[in-house]
Amino acid sequence: MKNIIKTAVIGVGNMGKNHARIFSQISKLIAVSDTDKNVGRAIAKKYDTRYYQDYRSMLKKEKLDAVSVAVPTKNHMRVAVECLSNKIPTLVEKPIADNVADARKILDEAKKYKTLLMVGHTERFNPAVVRLKEILRSNKLGTIVNLLAARIGIYPPRVAGLDVAVDLAIHDIDVINFLLGEFPKRKKAVKTQVFSYSKADSSSFILEYSKATAVIHANWITPVKIRKLFVSGTEGFAELDYIRQKLILYQKVMQLSKYGDYLDFLSLSDTPQKIEFVSKKEPLKEELTFFLDHYKDYRHTIQAEEAVKGLEVSL
Repeated sequence: MKNIIKTAVIGVGNMGKNHARIFSQISKLIAVSDTDKNVGRAIAKKYDTRYYQDYRSMLKKEKLDAVSVAVPTKNHMRVAVECLSNKIPTLVEKPIADNVADARKILDEAKKYKTLLMVGHTERFNPAVVRLKEILRSNKLGTIVNLLAARIGIYPPRVAGLDVAVDLAIHDIDVINFLLGEFPKRKKAVKTQVFSYSKADSSSFILEYSKATAVIHANWITPVKIRKLFVSGTEGFAELDYIRQKLILYQKVMQLSKYGDYLDFLSLSDTPQKIEFVSKKEPLKEELTFFLDHYKDYRHTIQAEEAVKGLEVSL
């Protein structure tokens, strides 16, 4: 029973407060920790749990089965290593770190203590992505030849030094690696700075895989929020909307050898389509449920290894 699994959250700000909310529903939330007393105490009171300003004190005093780390990315290595050295199964919010060296230190610590480490790439648990993975396994789309991801808008959080590639595009890098079951052999990246307080506000990637090419566009500039993925195969085409959790499949049609007028030309776009049934679920809740279902299984640390490789691509 997950409700007897003792959990805690370190960092209960923007993302961490959602970890606390979900852990309070699917486990026994023992404690939360945050350097901001007002924030930490408010979350602790809301979920009737204990508050610690110093997470190290919490790790020492509480007997925890699993912990989420949702502190600022620059602090991931220090906090995650402390948790793993105490042999506490740990889920670290994405990205795993802000540099590859720190990411590898976290991973090495998990391997050293043979303790589960996961990274919060929630889009893997988006029901539409899960369904698309099943479809690709069944070969309904044939051989995948190219993918196009758009993760754009809205304005960035006012935190100095943020890189849109590491904060946003890394989601699509991870999903595409997950869907194809491999990592890119080559990459081309272009990053642009628009806002003075960010490191990069727009990024475009071209990733070359063994048989497919992926293009990823991510920015904080476009004044609308779009999260979509398009997948082209030799036998069909898929359009995925992350936000609406909607998946549309387009069947292969015969190409006309010639067309007589504009209406014939337009008919070429009348491709038969099927809207796949996708049960709407909160990806973060799905992810944390999976984490608690497998918190004793060190083998799932493979996901963290994949997250490190994804970080390498994004930087």
